[in-house]
Amino acid sequence: MSDIGIKKLFGFFVLYVVIAYISMKYTVYYNGHSTIWPADALMLAAIFSKQIKNINAVTLITFLANTVSHYACGYHGLSVLCYAGISSLQIFLSNKAYIRFVGNGILFSEYKYIIKFNLYSGLVFPFVCALLGAASNAAFSGTLSLNDLSGWFFALSLGNITFTRPFTYILDGTLVKNIRNFAKNGLKKSFLAFMSISITLYAAYYVFHQIKYPFLFITTSLVISNSLISEEVFGSIVVMMIAVMATRATFDLTGPIALMQAGYLGRQAVLQTYLIFTVFTERAVSVLFMRNKTLAQSVAEREQMLALVMVNSTDCMISIDRDGVCLWAGGASVPLLGYDAQNIQGKHLMDILTISDKDRGLIKEYFANERQQHVFFAAVPVSNQSLSLSLSLRKSVTNGIVSGAIVTVNDISEETHKIAIAVEKSEKDPLTHLLNRAGFNEKMKSITAGKEDLYCISYIDIDHFKNINDTYGHDAGDTILTDVSELMQNFIHPHDILSRFGGDEFVIVHLITESDAKAFFGTLVAEIENTTFTLSNNVEIKITISCGFTRY
Repeated sequence: MSDIGIKKLFGFFVLYVVIAYISMKYTVYYNGHSTIWPADALMLAAIFSKQIKNINAVTLITFLANTVSHYACGYHGLSVLCYAGISSLQIFLSNKAYIRFVGNGILFSEYKYIIKFNLYSGLVFPFVCALLGAASNAAFSGTLSLNDLSGWFFALSLGNITFTRPFTYILDGTLVKNIRNFAKNGLKKSFLAFMSISITLYAAYYVFHQIKYPFLFITTSLVISNSLISEEVFGSIVVMMIAVMATRATFDLTGPIALMQAGYLGRQAVLQTYLIFTVFTERAVSVLFMRNKTLAQSVAEREQMLALVMVNSTDCMISIDRDGVCLWAGGASVPLLGYDAQNIQGKHLMDILTISDKDRGLIKEYFANERQQHVFFAAVPVSNQSLSLSLSLRKSVTNGIVSGAIVTVNDISEETHKIAIAVEKSEKDPLTHLLNRAGFNEKMKSITAGKEDLYCISYIDIDHFKNINDTYGHDAGDTILTDVSELMQNFIHPHDILSRFGGDEFVIVHLITESDAKAFFGTLVAEIENTTFTLSNNVEIKITISCGFTRY
């Protein structure tokens, strides 16, 4: 272990001895029990603040320091070792509770964890240790005393519940950090916190140093208001100081608790109940206040982050109602849609985007279908027809009713261009740029889907094409194929389909009746037959084609 680690352990050893000595010197009744025992809370705080991470080291320090404290106060014998062992056991059990109920390492962040931890560390474990302590005293004295049991329990429980949290804030630097934050937040807030703490402590001092009136409620009320003003950390420190006042006052038979003619055990029980109520009330207010403050801060940070994301986003978001009217927009609305966020409000989605009839029906069906949460489709902005956009709709719900949708707009122009190139390569003949067999089949799907019943299919071959290749070379053959393709493209109607199946074989789908097709294809044959084709070496040749057609 390093020198720093040894010095830290020795420091906690000394602090434990000092706190325990003060407790036994100034809060011990006739039966030898301290009214409150904050020394064990110091060791728990050492664990929670991660000043000491080794539970074995903490347990050993507790045992040794407890033993030294008792000997310093004049207690001797084997019973002192029993007392030290019981305190060490409580530290060990409380650490297990810490691991069990505060797995995220944040002891005072969730109220459910506070309840569970304080239930075990402040009630269950002190009661177990009190039973052991009372049993050990009975073994030495020969008498089992209820006062002995209650003295053990109240001292351990009060110490753990009241002192663990403020000690933790002191050791982990949270208290110093909060003092600095108050100084940074300005004089007004610091002054209000100072006045709130001062008034609360002064009122508590007055309440517990008079023995005429049962003014306990005044202190509790001021503790709550102080937690709202000075916040959680200072609130817990104030509660700890009030606990010291209340304990000492009860010990000296002053204050409201001393008014009760209930004897030592009764006053201990009332003090215990009062401090537990005060601690949990203050903690509940602090948790709720800090949670709301944290939530408000989180919302503000998220809004700031959202605004920053929107400003720098390459995408665009639009809120629309069920009719498709734009309510607001953010992000890259100008480069994608041609409108800024203000000018887009009130415009219909169809006014700023070119959407196909099919996708319009898709949007209508989307709002009509309660189960469908998302819909995707493509569109083109009216302001820039060269862009391709992808739109994603997610329903927005207000008071349980679908009020519209959030539309996320992405620029997919580059992806669309890449897809078009890929389609071009997969469906087009690289020489003639006509549809190949695969492209022809895809194109025919649109014809058959439209239930066209007036079209004819023609298969065309160039006569003696092999001789051209053999005589003039393959470059000459490619020239003939290219020129014939261009001639047929200029000859057919715009809605016809022209494809090169392979080699010198072409297919034409002509949307016309069978009787008219005969004249059409006859004219095409004559047109090619009367055309002179010029090769690369200025050689001129004529060709003929064979053409047959049928009604499909």
